[in-house]
Amino acid sequence: MNSAKLTSIILLCGLLSTLDVSSADAVTTYRGHGTYFTLLSSNIKFPIFTKEFTESTGVLSVGGVKQVWLDKKNQTIGFRFTQERIRPNGAGLGFSVTYWRGIFGDSSFLYQRRGNENQIAKYRDPSHDYLFFDLNGIYIAWESNRKALGFYGLISLIADHEAYTIEKYTLLGDDPTQREFTTADRNNAELRFGFGIGTRIYFARFFSLWFEKRWIVGERFSANRTFGAGGLFEGGRQKTLYVPINSLGLAIGF
Repeated sequence: MNSAKLTSIILLCGLLSTLDVSSADAVTTYRGHGTYFTLLSSNIKFPIFTKEFTESTGVLSVGGVKQVWLDKKNQTIGFRFTQERIRPNGAGLGFSVTYWRGIFGDSSFLYQRRGNENQIAKYRDPSHDYLFFDLNGIYIAWESNRKALGFYGLISLIADHEAYTIEKYTLLGDDPTQREFTTADRNNAELRFGFGIGTRIYFARFFSLWFEKRWIVGERFSANRTFGAGGLFEGGRQKTLYVPINSLGLAIGF
C-alpha cells in the first residue's frame, strides 16, 4: 500500500468518526478537544524550483518541463500549531498550520551544447518558505494511564515562496572563464498540494513525540519525456516530482 492510499484511509476513518453523535468531551487523557504546539527537526530533500532553461537535443533533461529538481537537502526547524477533536472511539479530525524555511546549496546545470560551447544555468542561494494548512485524520490505537500511541494522515494546501538568483553563462571547453554572463533575482509564490503520514508517542500528560514523513507534490509530466533525476515512475504513464520532508517533533499539549 502506498503512502497516498494510507493517508486517504486514515483521513476517511477520522471523517467517519465525526458521524458519531455521542459526546466528544474528554473521556480520557488524549480524547476530546486538544491543542498542540510542536517544534520539528526536519530534513527537506530534493527541492523543486521554477525551471529557467530548456535542454537542447543530446543533453539529458533534469526534472520536468516547468520545474527543476535540485539534488540538495537542508536540515531545518519547523513550527506547528494544531487543533483537534478526538472521539471517545479514538478517531478524530484536526487542523494544523506548519511553517518551514529551507535554504539549499547552489546548483548548476548544463542545458545546451554547441561544439565546444557549453551553456550553464546556475541557481545561487535557493530557498523556500513553506506554509502548510493541514487537514489531519487521527486515530489513538492504544492508551494506558498517561501513555498512548496514535497514528495520523494528512493532506495539505501549501503556500510556497521560492527565492534564488539565476545565473547563465557560456564555457568554452575546459576554460573556466565565464562568457555572456547574465544574472537575475527571482521571487515566486505558488500554491501546492501535499500529503503525509505520522506516528505519535504520548509519554507524559502534556508531551508527545511525533514522527512524520510528508511529500510536496510537484510537476507531473508524460513518460515519453527523457529525464535525468527527480521523478517517480507511476503506472507506466506519468512521472511526478516530489519533495520529501522527514521530521521528528516534540509537542506540548494544552
